[in-house]
Amino acid sequence: MSLKIKIMSSKKQLLAQFDLLNHWFNNSLEGLSDSETNQRIDQQMNHIKYLAGHLVNAQYGIADLSGAKIQHKWDDLFAGLSKTKALDNFNYPSIEEIKKEWNDMYPIVRERLKTLPDEELDREIPGSSLKGSGIFDGTVGDLWAFLNEHQMYHIGQIGILRRALGKAPMKLF
Repeated sequence: MSLKIKIMSSKKQLLAQFDLLNHWFNNSLEGLSDSETNQRIDQQMNHIKYLAGHLVNAQYGIADLSGAKIQHKWDDLFAGLSKTKALDNFNYPSIEEIKKEWNDMYPIVRERLKTLPDEELDREIPGSSLKGSGIFDGTVGDLWAFLNEHQMYHIGQIGILRRALGKAPMKLF
């Protein structure tokens, strides 16, 4: 019996993750009202709306990586690395606006990522903070992989928070 192993290219794997994350982002927010996404389960935790906006903010990073020219909205509001946090009684964009920004950006960025030359994945990013991680070597491909993992992490947080709000589990597909 012959066993055939299909090997995916790195770019194909990264694109598959990117596509899955698009699906999960939308599924994680399904059935949540704007007011529910503003509720904090605990004062030490971010609310869903903040996490969703932060995910959009990270998608801007992937857009930049792909070469897509996407206007960044809300950069300061949803910045990462402890620069901002969920605020109570703050006039955030609606969850529908946040979802629309994600979904409008997705096909544009995806097409750019799809056409990104394979050699570009191996290009080192000067001054990349990933290089000192001991895990990544600071290339474009590594940054894309890291950002995909970042998205998974925060979508998982939304999945837990939606359960705490009494919602059904997030659908995978």
